[in-house]
Amino acid sequence: MTGPDLGAVAHLVEQLWGPALATGDLRLDLGRGATPGWTDVETYQALPSIASATMLLPTAERRVLAGSLLNFRRLRDPGTRVQRRLLGSLAARGVPLPFPQVRVQARVGAGRRVPLPTEQVAADLGLPRVHASIGVRTGSNRKATLQLVDDAGVAVGFAKFAWDPASTGAVAREAAALRALAGGTDAVRAPRLLAEGSWLGRPYLVTEPLPAASRRPDPNLLPTAEEVFAPAPVGRRDVLARTGQLQDLRLRLDVLRAGGADPELVDALDDLLALVADVEVPVAARWHGDFTAWNSARDEQDRLWCWDWESSELDAVAGLDAIHWVAGGATLAGTRYDGALIATALDRAAPVLTAAGHSRAGAVVVPVVYVATLVERALSLAVGNGRWDDAWLRRDEAAALLAHARTLAPARVGADVHC
Repeated sequence: MTGPDLGAVAHLVEQLWGPALATGDLRLDLGRGATPGWTDVETYQALPSIASATMLLPTAERRVLAGSLLNFRRLRDPGTRVQRRLLGSLAARGVPLPFPQVRVQARVGAGRRVPLPTEQVAADLGLPRVHASIGVRTGSNRKATLQLVDDAGVAVGFAKFAWDPASTGAVAREAAALRALAGGTDAVRAPRLLAEGSWLGRPYLVTEPLPAASRRPDPNLLPTAEEVFAPAPVGRRDVLARTGQLQDLRLRLDVLRAGGADPELVDALDDLLALVADVEVPVAARWHGDFTAWNSARDEQDRLWCWDWESSELDAVAGLDAIHWVAGGATLAGTRYDGALIATALDRAAPVLTAAGHSRAGAVVVPVVYVATLVERALSLAVGNGRWDDAWLRRDEAAALLAHARTLAPARVGADVHC
């Protein structure tokens, strides 16, 4: 079944099930009744509806459904937390939930040539089966994410599947970062990588579950300098042009330029980077790339956990994560990216930047590089998707940010230029 009848579930066809459906061995049925010649192999409930689904829940024994709803609910916003608690308590008592069915079906009597994504992941984990609750992602950086439980509803991990060039690169970067981090440090933990592979040509990874008592940290409370740099220690000082981060950023700009992407923005990015290329900066082993409250948790010992390392970059200007935490928290509350937000982020992140070894004057290079990275990401996603993701960063906002960063760079970093 294809077309508008799939509603929001069409996003999961794009991001997850498409290759299997294309074989003809499998089809989707939206619960309108039995179909002769087909049998269910996996069944989900679409919340709140097929047309506007934000997640699919596994239709299974009550413990599975309750676990899918109740596990890690303290990581959600307050409204979602209440909803999960209510639905989870109903599921635990065996009360049917009033949501429409999405059925993955196979031909009766025909041998399937391909496993389902959940079957492949179960084999990786050495389990007879796993059940997945699946978020329906619609943004420019979308990909299928699966929260996994076993037959008892106990969390066994998280899976992420790539589907296009951008998400393929993201999954590869995250897997590489998690292998290097190997669980993190005593101060900051990163989920261990349990498995990685390719399903019908689509890369995926599986990470360990978070501690059961995990809770979302306060987005307005910046983690300590020790926490920011625990997984990415400052290793040296060097001019910005010799950092791996800036070199990779320039390579990506070259690709955008060669493809004819928005010459005005590409030129502005290039000019901005030229202004700070010779500035000497403290260099960290990496930066997380999306260090925010929604990609973090505190466990029962108040230890910080960080996941979603798909934007991680090696050999980076120290302190970018602190700037991003402050800016990301503000955008979560509805603030748009602009010069005032960048100034606020620099001010609030100042203690972390000082701890990294930035001087007061030289610290401004961190938001300058941050703006350049932010705009390049938005532009690359716009090229890949054929449109700007206005919900995140509009094109006019990107141009204004570059203009603001340019006013900062030449006036305030001169004392730290390495000659």
